[in-house]
Amino acid sequence: MELRHLRYFCAVAEHRSFTTAARQLNISQSGVSGQVRDLEKEIGVSLFRRNQREVTLTPEGSVFFHEAQEILIRADRAVELAVRSSKGMSGALTVGLCGPATAAFLPKLIRKFRKQFPGVTVALRELNTSEQIEALLNGHIDIAFTRGISAESKALLGYELFLREPLVVALPKGHPLASEQSVALNRLAKERLILYFREGAPEVFDGIVAMCKKAKFSPRIGDTPRSWQSILTMVEAEEGVAIVPSAVQYLRSDDVIFRPLTDKRCKLDAIIAWRRNESSAIRDSFLALLRAKGTELRRVNGSS
Repeated sequence: MELRHLRYFCAVAEHRSFTTAARQLNISQSGVSGQVRDLEKEIGVSLFRRNQREVTLTPEGSVFFHEAQEILIRADRAVELAVRSSKGMSGALTVGLCGPATAAFLPKLIRKFRKQFPGVTVALRELNTSEQIEALLNGHIDIAFTRGISAESKALLGYELFLREPLVVALPKGHPLASEQSVALNRLAKERLILYFREGAPEVFDGIVAMCKKAKFSPRIGDTPRSWQSILTMVEAEEGVAIVPSAVQYLRSDDVIFRPLTDKRCKLDAIIAWRRNESSAIRDSFLALLRAKGTELRRVNGSS
């Protein structure tokens, strides 16, 4: 059954006239009559009583008219929503929330996006960096924040560098290095290092270890907590010091001091990713805001 048949039928039922319906639809009267006859033949029911003066609905036609109107309303609504979605004006977007890595900018960015696109529902999912790509590939999120992408995933994803984020050292308030403005990485050679657990962010863990080795020492790794907040708690308890991305400072504790590292090469990539072969005006609109924010953050951090 075609929607066109339903539209012609409803027009005749509303006006009780094939002539008036044809005029409204801007087609010939014979065309309207033929479409209605085809509809009646298809469903096997007479929908109209016809005479020279007027056209009236049969009891079966009245029932059909009510349902046909509902179908056309829903069809028109579906078209409207599809068009709005194609323009990025309505729909849904799920973004991977990556703890302190996104805390500095994402809340304000999402508020701005919601203001610009009030018809779009935005949801956040808390995931560590190693979980983000899997969630993206499985369709659970639409935009991911990660530190690296495996070779096998690169063919399936679109991705780009969002920011090269500096590493900083987190120190207990009374630590001798806390009085300095910046700290050379090799001065941590004898310190017990607290690092974020490798399975949650292998690029962070491996990147820090590699940087230590370039600074001519093997890190003395102690605890490897599963949350950034736990790392700061351990530092505050003087269980060791930590090397963390600068965004972790947003979890500031009064008894933890953050100091930049003197080696400006101590940075980690923050990458945004999305499914490559999937068109989405909503996602692209959000990516445009992300790119603008990334440019701003790179300028502030002096990174390319």
